Amino acid sequence: MTGRSPMNSQGRTPRRAVTGRALVLGTVVVLLLVLLASPLNRYFASRSDASNAATQLQQDTTKLAQLKAEQARWGDPGYIQAQARLRLQYAMPGDTVYQVVNHGAKNDIDKTVDTTAKAKQTGSWNTRLWGSVAHASGTS
Repeated sequence: MTGRSPMNSQGRTPRRAVTGRALVLGTVVVLLLVLLASPLNRYFASRSDASNAATQLQQDTTKLAQLKAEQARWGDPGYIQAQARLRLQYAMPGDTVYQVVNHGAKNDIDKTVDTTAKAKQTGSWNTRLWGSVAHASGTS
């Protein structure tokens, strides 16, 4: 009994775990996966790009409609006049203009002027000018 192949109780040899057909089928499946991976990746990437382009087109169309509406508003002289009054604080002849100022608050010009510079401004204008030139040149 030592030189014979093992048999089961019915006299048949046991089946191998992997047959030749299964091996060929597995090889074909792996080959198809490798060959189709790149085209499928490009296909799904192009679908994503097309979806993004459609979304961008919708946003651009909305923005274009808004800009056309704004352009139409700026074509109206009344709108331009209202914007000039609002943004530039323009007034028409005959309008009464009021400016509300907080009592004791400094205006913008007084806030930017240095108070010590005001105190140093003694003497005539030509003396101050010569002092400024001397200070700029580095001599006193």
